[in-house]
Amino acid sequence: MPLIRTRLTWYAYLLSGFFTFIISLQGNIIPFLRDELRLSYTAVSLHPSAMAGGMMATGLFTERALTALGRRWTCLVGLAGCIGGLLAISTAGDAASSVAGCALIGLTGGMLPGVVGDLLADLHRGARDQAFAECGAVTYACAIAANFATGIAVALALGWRAALAFGVASGLLLAAVFFRDRMPERPSHALAAGQRVPPASWAFLVMLGLGVALEMTMLLWSPAYLEQVAGLPRPAAVASAAAFPAAMLLGRSAGSVLVRRIAPAILCPAMLCLIAPGFLAFWGGAPAVVTVFGLFLAGLAIALLYPLALSFAIGAAGSAGGAASARSGLAAGAAVLTAPIALGALADRVGLSRAYLIAPILAVAILLCFLVARMMERRGAARSPDPIGESKAGIAKSGRDALEAEKPTLQGRGGRLVER
Repeated sequence: MPLIRTRLTWYAYLLSGFFTFIISLQGNIIPFLRDELRLSYTAVSLHPSAMAGGMMATGLFTERALTALGRRWTCLVGLAGCIGGLLAISTAGDAASSVAGCALIGLTGGMLPGVVGDLLADLHRGARDQAFAECGAVTYACAIAANFATGIAVALALGWRAALAFGVASGLLLAAVFFRDRMPERPSHALAAGQRVPPASWAFLVMLGLGVALEMTMLLWSPAYLEQVAGLPRPAAVASAAAFPAAMLLGRSAGSVLVRRIAPAILCPAMLCLIAPGFLAFWGGAPAVVTVFGLFLAGLAIALLYPLALSFAIGAAGSAGGAASARSGLAAGAAVLTAPIALGALADRVGLSRAYLIAPILAVAILLCFLVARMMERRGAARSPDPIGESKAGIAKSGRDALEAEKPTLQGRGGRLVER
């Protein structure tokens, strides 16, 4: 069915984009924070670790927050926490204060992606994959916007804190515009803390985490690779590394069209296979132009892994979709925390070029997770006595979803849902 975008749809997109904007801001301002506070490399490394650790923790308590507060107030708490964290970082006089600000952002803002995924799945049951792909495009656009915000603030001599102030203003604007919009809540039994996520859904969540690890590996280390291995001058290496985020944005923008024309269960392994030629061009010692093109091709192939894996995990969870969406923060946080550090440690031992072989290993592991999850899903469906439950647990849209698609819900004034 076609995707009908409501105010809540755009609110969900912007919440996800806002949190990604904040994460990207944190990475951009770390060098300025290090110089101003005279931080050691160990103290610097605590900032992303604190944020990633907070994101992991949200995967364990987001369900409880939803039970106690509901979706609407959980999102507002997430916005407030991100704003508070930005203010703590901008006013920090020592490492403890800035690290605490990063931890606060992870602990509160980390709830937003989990709520957004579950909300979009509820709002657009018949077009869930398209909604996730569009949300991914908005999210990556906001990540790139964070780089521009920091660069412009510094170029205009406004200081790095001006970029954080822009983030604070964005959060306040989001809260003000959408404060009165009510969200459809899950039934209380579907929000019960500790609800079990099916094994197939967990396999898809592992796939999601590995996809984030692959994305972080290519994104964070490609400038160093282009300089140290490909031999580009530092300014050219930094500029050329933008090929990866540009490809990610293009791939996610095109994803909403692709998922309407190609079944996600076919699209996902096809995109994984596209990683091979991209990585070979990037890693194979070709001329710099070919290396950068390989990086761009790899970005296109990786772009849809996160939105597709999240859609698969929620679909395979059935009635536990809210719990699966909440656990996505655990998977993503673990990847953000470990992947860049693992590649850096490996590069210290065997060199950056050989260390980058972790990328195709991750791609193969992602494909294996996908195949295992599909197999587990089929076995679970074969044991289910309920044919509607069987199909609902699958990646393909269920018969129940098709019936729901015939009764689209419209967004009324004040956020109320009116069934036609």
